[in-house]
Amino acid sequence: MERIEEILPRVLRRLGGTRQVRQARVEEALGRACGDYLRAHVRVVAVEGTTLVLACAHPAIAHQLQMDSARVLEQVNSNLPDPHLKRLRFVTESG
Repeated sequence: MERIEEILPRVLRRLGGTRQVRQARVEEALGRACGDYLRAHVRVVAVEGTTLVLACAHPAIAHQLQMDSARVLEQVNSNLPDPHLKRLRFVTESG
């Protein structure tokens, strides 16, 4: 008999849910890495291959995260089952 840990990944792939689950995990891990103050001003836009795309409310926040990118990526990757994020990319937050 298969265990749920073996079945669930196949079911999620069939349903197309693995991307959403991964993004939710990345968002949660980013929140821990950034802290409450910065997290309120940063939004995960996408995970594109090994790149984490973030939208920031202000260029200074993007600059700070870029300076701390090694630490942020290490903390985010440590909270993922299949860590492979290697770089941050920033886009302008519209609105």
